[in-house]
This record gives sequence, structure tokens and C-alpha cells, in this order.
Amino acid sequence: MKKIVLIQPNYRSVYSYAGSKTATPIYPPLGLAYLASYIRKFGYEVKIIEANALDLIHEQIKTEINNFKPDYVAMSASSSMMDEVDALLKLCPDNTKAILGGIHASSMPEQVLKDCPRIDIVVRGEGEETIVKILAGESLEKIDGVSYRKEGKIIHNRDSKFIEDLDSLPFPARDLLPMHKYFSFEAQRYPIDYIVSGRGCPYRCTFCADFITSGRRMRARSAQNIVAEIQHLVDTYGTQEIDFQDDNFTIYPKRIYEFCNLMIQTGLNKKVIWKVANGVRCDKLSLPMLKHMKKAGCYMLSLGIESGNQEVLDRMRKAEKLEDVRKAAFWCKQVGINTRGLFIFGNLGEDEQTMEDTINFAKSLPLDTATFHIMIPMPGTELYDVVQKEGKFLDVGWKGYTAYSDGAFVHGKVTPELMTRMQKKAYKEFYLRPSFVMRRLKKLRTFHDVKLVVKGGIEILKFAKA
Repeated sequence: MKKIVLIQPNYRSVYSYAGSKTATPIYPPLGLAYLASYIRKFGYEVKIIEANALDLIHEQIKTEINNFKPDYVAMSASSSMMDEVDALLKLCPDNTKAILGGIHASSMPEQVLKDCPRIDIVVRGEGEETIVKILAGESLEKIDGVSYRKEGKIIHNRDSKFIEDLDSLPFPARDLLPMHKYFSFEAQRYPIDYIVSGRGCPYRCTFCADFITSGRRMRARSAQNIVAEIQHLVDTYGTQEIDFQDDNFTIYPKRIYEFCNLMIQTGLNKKVIWKVANGVRCDKLSLPMLKHMKKAGCYMLSLGIESGNQEVLDRMRKAEKLEDVRKAAFWCKQVGINTRGLFIFGNLGEDEQTMEDTINFAKSLPLDTATFHIMIPMPGTELYDVVQKEGKFLDVGWKGYTAYSDGAFVHGKVTPELMTRMQKKAYKEFYLRPSFVMRRLKKLRTFHDVKLVVKGGIEILKFAKA
């Protein structure tokens, strides 16, 4: 039987949150863990090298690969990790076939195969079914969703179909991961674990690239399947906190009510608290829903706000109103759910005033925390195409394609200098307000709370002064 090793690159060695490696959250590579569990279902031997959580250097990774002696090595990587992917592939034995998947590879497979001669196969879209077909030895010509070389030419087969029944997938192979190493900066309880409750998104935000691998339609796991996974995590790992990692957790209200009812009926709401850290849509929240979520154990939501200027939101095709955001933020405060606002500087049509509007809007909301990112035009997005036609990409290399870089493009009045300056201003003005500091101090209940506030304050000050 074929053997495959899946590598999670050490992203903390390449870039870090707010310039701090220690403040950078460490999330489990659930995509790889899903792949691993699906691969094992068909009897193949699989290993995950978690270089990020274990902070492995290249020599250690090379030793792990050589000891396992795989037939295939596979990775999934963002654009910012492509230089690291190239370095990792050089560690692999020549007789090992190399596979790359993920958003970057799926959005520009031609370029990836041209730039990285060590990559043998690009898997576009979802990888579970495609990887198993490759391991089974099926002819590449007959496998949908792959790009590869043949007789000096690059071949792109037709796209693969998305998995419709996500409940049919086995739970991620967490037994192959160092579960004790994962943490979230604002986590209130440990052990903490992470869940993806759906794939795909029906919205068309100009900056978002998630649709490239997950599609334009939301495919949701059932409430019963999600609760079964939580029960498994509690029973197996003693999990006390769950972080939902998908963007559209609340898109189907009926599923949310079913999920909350099951959490309450099973008593899991007394054993586990949970949050949605990846950003929910404010227009999909209601006061009754939030009350029920609070009762079921929800203690925090990240709100995908993006901008405090309505014209900018409209250009982004966010399909959301600032009033939706304001209502959601105050409803969360009313029911006792903490909120984090997610904002981006550098959207299409922005200038200094629109970014100032975002800062002022953020300060007007009862948010507990906020992040202000610099826009990165990811390959495959509408934003990327617009910048390519009307603006200019800067020579920053793939490492410059992170939300805490100095910026990777110029378009209209948007420049790296402006985005960086407004980002630092936003952090200073949002977090150093006397009213905000007093509100945070009033919420302190434990020594853990104090440590979080102190550590967070130090990191923010360091970043703002950099």
C-alpha cells in the first residue's frame, strides 16, 4: 500500500501575528487532518508532520520524512508560504512524488507548476477524493481536479465536484496531531479544539479567495454531526472550549437553533464553551438567536465588519449595511457575548478618509477587541484582477502576502504607506482609549484574564511603535 506524508509548514518561522511569534495563535491543520482521516479510511498509511506547532527546523523535517519513507509528500499552503514550500520540497527524496493543494495552488496551478519543478501534481479544490484516487494509482488523465505535466506540457483536467454530504466525512485525524500544542490568544479554557462546520460561501466579496477551494455554495454539516464531534472531543481529549473556524457558521438560522438545542439537551453546554473566531456575518444575527447561542455555551463572536464606510462595503460586494453591524454588536453586548471586530484597510476605492471612518466606526461599537489588517490581493480574487488591470503589484515576494506585511500593491489612493500608517493609528486609538481600558479592567475576573490583558497590551504597544 502507498504511504503519504502530509506537511504543515512552520508559518510562525515565516510570518507572525503583529510581529510577535509568541503572540501568534497555533491552529491545528484541520484540512490536513481531514485528508488524513479520509486516506486512512481506504487503508493507506499516512503521517502528518506538524512543523508549525512543534516549531521544527528543516533538518528535523527532513529526518521525519526519511524515517517514514513515503511514496508521496503533500502540502497545502497560502500564497505567503510558497517560498517555504519550495524549501521543504528540496528536503524530500527524489523518488517521492510531491503534491500541492490549497487556495494558492488552486488559483494559479499553471504558475505553480512552472515555478516549482519539484511539484508533480497540483490538486485543485477539495482534496479528499482526489488524493485517494492518486494513491490508488489511477491514471492522472482520468482524475478530475488535478494539474500536472505530460511530455513537457502542463495539463489541467476539468474541476472535481465538491463533496455534498459533509456528514459522510470521518472526523479529522487528531490522533496524528500534537493536540496539546494548540492555543488561541483569547481562549478562556483548555484544552481547546477547533471545528469546521461547513464549506463554501454564497457571497462574492471582492477580496475573499475561499471560494476557490470551497465553492460558491454553503455546504453545511448537520447539527447532529457537529454535536457528535464535540462529544467525541470531550470524551477523547477532555476538550473544554471549541473554536469554530468557518466563515458562515450562522448563515442558516434553523441549523443554529438545532445545534444550540442539542448542546443544551445533551448537557454539553455545561462542559464546553465555544466561540466563532473567523468572522460571522452581522446581517445573519438576531437577538433571539444570540440569546439561544449564549445559553448553549457561546461566549464570543468575531464580526466580519471589514469597513466603517458604507460605500466601501458596497464596492466590496459585502451585501451588508453598517446598521446591521451596529445592531449585532449591541445585541451581543446585551446578551453577554464578547465581540471582536475584524477590519481591513485598503479596500477598492479607499483613501485616508474612508480608513478614518473605519477607525471611528470601530470606536463607536461596544467591541471587546478588534483587529485591523492590511488588504492583500490574493490570486484568484476579483480584487487581484482589478489591481492587475488598474494598479500595481509591488515586488515584495510571496512572504509579503500577509495581513501584517507592509502592503503588496498600489491602487488609486491606496498605498502601503497609507495602509500601514492607518493600521498603527487604529490600534493606538482603539486600545488606548480611557473608556476602553476601564471597560476591560471591569471585566477582569481571574489571574488568567489579567495575564491576557497585560500580554495583549504589550504586544499592541510594540506593534504600534514599530
